[in-house]
Amino acid sequence: MPDFSLARIPRVHFGPGKRTLLPELLERQNLGRLLCVTGKRSFEEAENRYRFFQGLKDRGIETRIVQVCGEPSPETVDALVREAGDFDPQGVLALGGGSVIDTGKAVSAMLPVKDSVAHYLEGVGTKTPPGDKVFFIALPTTSGTGSEATKNAVISRVGAGGFKKSLRHDNYVPDLVVVDPELILSCPKGITAASGLDAITQLLEGYVSTAASPFTDALAASGFGEAGKTFARAVEQGTEDLEARTGMAYAAFLSGIVLANADLGVVHGLAGFFGGRFPVPHGVACGTLVAKATEIIVERLFDEPEKNRTALDKYASAGVLLAGDDLGNREKNCRQLVDQLYRWTKAYDIPPLGEYGITEADCLEASSGTNLRKTPVFLTEDDCRKICLSRL
Repeated sequence: MPDFSLARIPRVHFGPGKRTLLPELLERQNLGRLLCVTGKRSFEEAENRYRFFQGLKDRGIETRIVQVCGEPSPETVDALVREAGDFDPQGVLALGGGSVIDTGKAVSAMLPVKDSVAHYLEGVGTKTPPGDKVFFIALPTTSGTGSEATKNAVISRVGAGGFKKSLRHDNYVPDLVVVDPELILSCPKGITAASGLDAITQLLEGYVSTAASPFTDALAASGFGEAGKTFARAVEQGTEDLEARTGMAYAAFLSGIVLANADLGVVHGLAGFFGGRFPVPHGVACGTLVAKATEIIVERLFDEPEKNRTALDKYASAGVLLAGDDLGNREKNCRQLVDQLYRWTKAYDIPPLGEYGITEADCLEASSGTNLRKTPVFLTEDDCRKICLSRL
């Protein structure tokens, strides 16, 4: 068995209705003032929202609620830190999708520092994150990025010269995570589809990563099993199917642990490039590229099948788990995986890159500068170009 190391994971309460535990859990932490970061759509139902925050108030926890929209920029994080200064929160709670959780994670990290987050971003700033933060709680309302399980917050500046970079430190792993699938029931169909494909992409890229371990393999396989049974149901009948929401919430959480320990591949490399320059949501970028990327990677692996036996066996296994059927041999099951990804992309109308202003020239630039990360086979610029152009 190969050697491996494990990143921290947060304390987690998982399951329908678990949000009701939160007031007591926070009271135990002696958190008297809580900054609550939410999305524009998060927790829309007035009665549920009232009950949630009334429960905190009943425990003597003072809250200040701020709403954010879109993926966090340095300016957004800096503004929230400044505005929270007079409130002096003892904790930050993020209730929303991956972008909201990343925002809250970054705010909790910057509150003790009182400096621009841009100075601490990988590849952008010149300072090392000190690791200090206020107590941070994450409650996801989508099933996608797995940010509730990771130590990094992805911060973007969109436009010419833009970037999509991480604020990262071991201490930035959330202190407490409550994954309550009931909070995800109202997630819109389009977001459910894109975020779900993001989670599946993270499981897949981590599973076949050159940095994978028996630990991450086991988690990825478990995530595939749930995603294969519940992804389509979550998209098609997610407002009523709590079991499907629970399965995808589980798969997304595992995808965060897998990526934290095994890294990712070319799809996330390309998504990072486009996300820093165009207003393409991260889940859409991953979801629209994963089928073609997987097809080309598998083709390259089959150029030398004996050398690449391990990776091909993993792709075949993922195909069986996601499609729910064993076709009897490695090649057919790999093809089944690719076909399933294409079917989902088409059936759930994952937008092409061109809808966000991305051009052929941008695809060529992305192809020449993309980090392949831990992709299990070398891809040429032409391979990357084909991936991008196929979804233009």
